[in-house]
Amino acid sequence: MPLLRPPSRRCLASRGPVAALLLALSLAAPAQGAPSTFTGAQPAAAEQQPGKSPQNKRRAARRSSADGEGEARAARSTRSKEKAQERASKKRAAKRDDASRAERDGTAADADERKPLSKGAPNRGRLTGAVRLRSSRHLKAREGARTWGLPVLVKTLRRAAFQVAKKHGDSALLVGDLSARTGGALDGHNSHQTGRDADVGFYVVNSKGKTLRMDRFVAFDDEGNAIGLPGARFDDARNWALVQALLEDRQAGVKYLFVTDALRARLLAHAAKKRVPADLRARAAAAMMSPRDADLHNDHFHIRVMCPPSMRGACIEESLARPACADEAKQALASGAPAATDTDIYGEPSTAAPAVADGARAAATPAGADGARATPAAAIAPPAAAPGARPIAAPR
Repeated sequence: MPLLRPPSRRCLASRGPVAALLLALSLAAPAQGAPSTFTGAQPAAAEQQPGKSPQNKRRAARRSSADGEGEARAARSTRSKEKAQERASKKRAAKRDDASRAERDGTAADADERKPLSKGAPNRGRLTGAVRLRSSRHLKAREGARTWGLPVLVKTLRRAAFQVAKKHGDSALLVGDLSARTGGALDGHNSHQTGRDADVGFYVVNSKGKTLRMDRFVAFDDEGNAIGLPGARFDDARNWALVQALLEDRQAGVKYLFVTDALRARLLAHAAKKRVPADLRARAAAAMMSPRDADLHNDHFHIRVMCPPSMRGACIEESLARPACADEAKQALASGAPAATDTDIYGEPSTAAPAVADGARAAATPAGADGARATPAAAIAPPAAAPGARPIAAPR
């Protein structure tokens, strides 16, 4: 607050030097902290302060709006990516489900549009409405294989391969020839003409028990050692699991599993060691057999399924006898040789075999190094052929 009241102009004019001094003191007082009476310039100065001008406010508003739009676009892009990933995940899950169903049921195989029909005998017949077996996660079709068959056979193989992989893991069943698309004669085979036969390779392990995935059939000797593949061995566990899956499949109707006697004995011994129920071991012993006058089944199983009930009128269960075999049977009967009128399960004239007390068919295990071991293995004989039944030929 000024110490002296500012004098009026009239007073200053009448007082002279003294008045001039008082005027100077009154003007200096606001500079020492007194409020100035000239406040009109303050609003203009305030308006010109940085950041508070209308132009700056509009610029800040535009920046804020742009930032908001960018965030919105980023949010929309994120949501779109999440939806795309979710759709892709659902598609992958659907494909996995389809593949799993295909492995169990064979629904992914190519199919002939005609009604499935196995017509004639396995070694003299035709096929319509065939289904093609394709490779999957647990099943591999051998390169160049003819893999057309009845739907029941294709589905049986897929389910069996799936069951083995489910039980043991890291398993892939190697499948060779089934039939041609329309059946009929197939190069390299006596049977495989009606879509009811399939050749499948054995499961193989190395010397450390690790699974070996093969692209060809591997032959084994009587001791389970691979022929021509050092260190590889017959996988008792997985091969028995395959036999078990085939026999326990109620929809399959597996009739025969052709394999050498030595490997058959190994599989039955493994089943006994694992305490498999006796009735299942008996069924396996009856189904597994080694045909005479046929290829040696030491590198694959030959699987044959029964005629489906809907095809019984056209489908012939057993193979037809080859002419040479029929002639031999007639000569044996004419000469009085011990050849019964019945034919064995392979379609060859059979001589009378020693009777077994329990009606079982004797099967010896492979001889050991000293050649002295020959232990009979329990088995069930196949049903005897009815009088007048059509003889059958050995499969291949």
